[in-house]
Amino acid sequence: MASDYHTKISLHRFVDELTAGLLPRAVSRKSIILNQIDRSLEVGSDENLLAFVLWNLLDKVVDSTQNECIHIESLQQGDSTMIRVRNAGVYFYRSCANCFRQVQDAAEKLGGSISIDSWDMGTTVALTLRKAA
Repeated sequence: MASDYHTKISLHRFVDELTAGLLPRAVSRKSIILNQIDRSLEVGSDENLLAFVLWNLLDKVVDSTQNECIHIESLQQGDSTMIRVRNAGVYFYRSCANCFRQVQDAAEKLGGSISIDSWDMGTTVALTLRKAA
């Protein structure tokens, strides 16, 4: 069930604000974070829940990534917006295992879902949000 409180959020600005606190740790791990989200993209969402979900995912991505360029991208398809994080590191599954259920529950409250696609050299994590009817 999606939350009833929705604010229009500039997704690029929102991700910039969230990643600002992660940059020192990313740099210490010899990684960089690239916000490649479309600057004109806005989503209607509960700002606090969205911050909780994205912060937890990005925090775990930075913790599990070293010597990489972390790409944060947006894709729009029909009534869905996907926020995709590429090069999340080979240890993302292990570092996220403890928090994943709570983050997935929060994503579902937003009317969304989280998917994780892992391969030998890295992981892609995606939060997909569907527009409220």
